[in-house]
Amino acid sequence: MDRLIPKNKFYEQGKANTKIEQLFVNQVENIRWAYKLASSTIHLQDQEDLKEIQIFRVKSRVEDLDVSILSFIDKLILTPIIFEVVYQDKVKVVATYKRLNQSNKTKAVIGQYYASEWLEDHDRVELPIYLKLADLYEHFIAQLLPIVSNEDPENDDESVSIELQLQKAQQLESLQKQLDKLKSKLRTEKQFNRKVEINKKINLLSDGINNLFK
Repeated sequence: MDRLIPKNKFYEQGKANTKIEQLFVNQVENIRWAYKLASSTIHLQDQEDLKEIQIFRVKSRVEDLDVSILSFIDKLILTPIIFEVVYQDKVKVVATYKRLNQSNKTKAVIGQYYASEWLEDHDRVELPIYLKLADLYEHFIAQLLPIVSNEDPENDDESVSIELQLQKAQQLESLQKQLDKLKSKLRTEKQFNRKVEINKKINLLSDGINNLFK
């Protein structure tokens, strides 16, 4: 497929405000519709709420592309999108777990965005073997989460639901923020008894984080 899409098409069609439009202009070099994963292209079973997965390659002018740009595109296009953000000779995968709003299927529900590490642009892996498009999509998302999954495409009984994995990822993010805040507080605390109290809280939070990976 690999079709170039004028970036102005997104912010004009979506009637973007000045801030979003300027982000597109300043941060995005170009956007390519690289692939369409569907029953007609990769012969997987689809379902009513998931017919296609789009792969968009976003060539970025900056290392830290504002996620508002990806969120804006996601809200314009109902089908799930996996973004490959390219900067110089590196690429990282960015996506959110997107699903149709059950009460209004003309809108999508969009959550937290997750990203891979920066990789060499030529480092590609083969698609894993799944029977259903929905399972492939969940695999894409699970690979981006900071929680190690025990999913096994050959043994569905042992797989962890994507909802549970997302819940754990959100818990991890919350605990990590609390931990960072306490560590920062510890560095500036002068009183010994307060340091001991903060250290206890740090240890409890660390245990909580470790338990998420079990």
